[in-house]
Amino acid sequence: MNKINVAIIGVGSFTKALVEGVAFYTKHPKENRGLINPKIGNYRIQDINFVAAFDVDERKVNKKLHEAISAKPNVTLKICDPLKYDAVVHRGPTLDGIIDQMRKSFVHESNAPVVDIVNILKKSKADIVVNFVPSGGEQATYVYAEAALEAHCSFINCIPTPLATIPEWRKKFTNNGLVLLGDDIKSQLGATMLNRFLLELLKMRGINVSKSEQENRGGNADHFNLLYRAKSKEKSKREALTHFLEKGDAEPSVKFFYTGKPSGHKLVNIKIEGEIFGRVPISIISVIEDEISINGAGVVVDAIRIAKLLVNRGKQKDTWKVCSFLMKAPPKQMSDSQANAEFRKFLLSL
Repeated sequence: MNKINVAIIGVGSFTKALVEGVAFYTKHPKENRGLINPKIGNYRIQDINFVAAFDVDERKVNKKLHEAISAKPNVTLKICDPLKYDAVVHRGPTLDGIIDQMRKSFVHESNAPVVDIVNILKKSKADIVVNFVPSGGEQATYVYAEAALEAHCSFINCIPTPLATIPEWRKKFTNNGLVLLGDDIKSQLGATMLNRFLLELLKMRGINVSKSEQENRGGNADHFNLLYRAKSKEKSKREALTHFLEKGDAEPSVKFFYTGKPSGHKLVNIKIEGEIFGRVPISIISVIEDEISINGAGVVVDAIRIAKLLVNRGKQKDTWKVCSFLMKAPPKQMSDSQANAEFRKFLLSL
C-alpha cells in the first residue's frame, strides 16, 4: 500500500504523542498491544507519513517536525524517539487559535510571515489534514478546512468546533471526493466513554439519574486554554452524555480544572447518583488517570487510516457511519457499543 501523507495543524502535546506513537509501532512492526485496530483495510500504523505541519510558536516554526514536537510547552510522556521526517513546521495564521492568556503563559508567537497553506499542502502531496487547533479556535479551523478543500485533502477535525456536524461542510468535502471526519476526537478509553457506559448501564437497569458530574484536571496547555474557552468542549461532552438520558434525569455537569503543574497527566472524577427500586439511592464514583494526549492519539491513527480507505474505495458519502466510533460529537450519535458494531460491520463491507 502507498503511504498516507498527513499534514498536522498545531504541533502541541497531542502531535508529540501521535508522531512518537507512529514511530513506536514502526520500530516494532509485530507489536499490536495498545492498538484498537492493527490494520484498517491493508493500512498499518507504519503507513502513516507526516509531510507538513503548521504552528504559530517561534520554538517550533521552521524546525523539522520530529524536532519541534519536543519544544516547550509540550509536556506529554515520551513514548520513544521519533522517526526523522523532512516535514517542516510552517508559520500558520494565528486568527483565534491563541488567546491573550496563552501568549502570556504558553505561546511565544513567531514573527515569521504566514505561509500559503494551500501551496504547502499541494507541494507536500498531503492526503489528509489533521486539526489540533486549541479548543475555541473556530475561525482558524474554518480557514484550514477551506485550505484543505482547495488543496484536495481530506480533513479530520479533532477539536469540538462544529464542522462535520454541519451538513454544508460535509457536502463540500463529499462533492470534492474527500472525507470530513469530526467532531472532537474520542480518547481510546477516556472520561466521556466511561461516563457514557455507566449512564447507559443505569438506564438499561431502569434507574433514574439524579446527578451526573464529571471533573477533569490536567496541567498541559489545553487544560489552561479550557479555563477560558471551555464552552465548546463542555457542550461536546454534555451532548455525548445526554444521548442516553430521558426526561426527568439530571442534566450532566462537565467541568475542567487547570492544576498549574506542567504535565500530560489527567485525573478525572466521575460521580453518578440515582434511584433504584423503592426510590432507594445508589451512587457510583469512578476515577480515570491517564496521559490524555497519548490516549487520544490511539484513536487518531485509526481516523487517518479510515479516511484514506474511504477515499480509496469511493465511499465518501458513508463517512458518517464511522464518525460515531471516532468522535464525541459526530453527525449521528450512537452508544459506544453500537458505534463499535457499526464500525466493524462497515470495515468488513469495504
